[in-house]
Amino acid sequence: MRRLRSPAAFLQTARRLLILCAIIFLFPAMAAAHPEYAEKTGQVCVSCHIEEAGGELSPTGTAYAAGGYRWPPPSGSHPILPISKTARYLIGFIHLVAGFLWFGTILYVHLILRPAYAEKGLPRAEMLLGVLSMATVGISGIFLVLSRISDASIIFDTKWGRVLSVKITLYLVLVSSAIVAVKIIGPRLKSRKVKAEHPADGVFDPATLSAFDGQNGKPAYLAFRGKVYNASNSPFWKGGTHFKHPAGANLTVAIGRAPHGPEKPETLPEVGAFDPERQPPKTAAQKVFYFFAYMNLFLVFTIIFVIAYWRWGL
Repeated sequence: MRRLRSPAAFLQTARRLLILCAIIFLFPAMAAAHPEYAEKTGQVCVSCHIEEAGGELSPTGTAYAAGGYRWPPPSGSHPILPISKTARYLIGFIHLVAGFLWFGTILYVHLILRPAYAEKGLPRAEMLLGVLSMATVGISGIFLVLSRISDASIIFDTKWGRVLSVKITLYLVLVSSAIVAVKIIGPRLKSRKVKAEHPADGVFDPATLSAFDGQNGKPAYLAFRGKVYNASNSPFWKGGTHFKHPAGANLTVAIGRAPHGPEKPETLPEVGAFDPERQPPKTAAQKVFYFFAYMNLFLVFTIIFVIAYWRWGL
């Protein structure tokens, strides 16, 4: 069985990812201008920048960006939320780090741990990191958008704005799926109770067998050498236990060490076979969990594609 990583180990991995992210974004490429805009508009760089090499925007450049990158820029266009260049860079850095941690958590769970890691309940550390990163991405994203556009019509009237709206929509879908996972799916995964029901083919798996623990009126079953026996009527198994051995478990090794021989359990009624490698059928909550897990993975790659197109394809 896969050993689950502790919250401390996951947080240590998250810290390493954060340090790597900080190194990447604290030492960006030196280019501060966007030559593709000059090619698109047919203008030289100083049309929008104070200096020929790029850098700080001129009033015309500010109007060009706030107007959804339309040329000529609308006269008098100013961002809804004018903030300094330093503040915008700081917010952008926080936005990128939060997105890096959020998407990194999803990819980490899928590619390293696999979704089965969380099918019995969403791990608290990963869930907390995901929620905090998600909220940070949304809040910082609002500030960044308001500092770039002059009015809401840009979202609908320009290609740049329409691609941005696609990215925002995908973000909201991811947030909605996260809310469903945390509030609905997660509690159902943790509260899963296995019913004491005989498998249709007569082959018990460890989870199915565990329900027959002899407690609260349930039968007391035990597995021995690949077979399942009913000890409910045995005076030695009252209350579902025999000395320190519980019912509902594979006792092949334990009985092999007992003072009596293997003939004792074999005198009990046989009720089925036992396969220790078999997995129990997935519950409805687990099926929904897997659907959302792989949907989120698809959305992550879709958002990355949209960001790449929004940044370099327009």
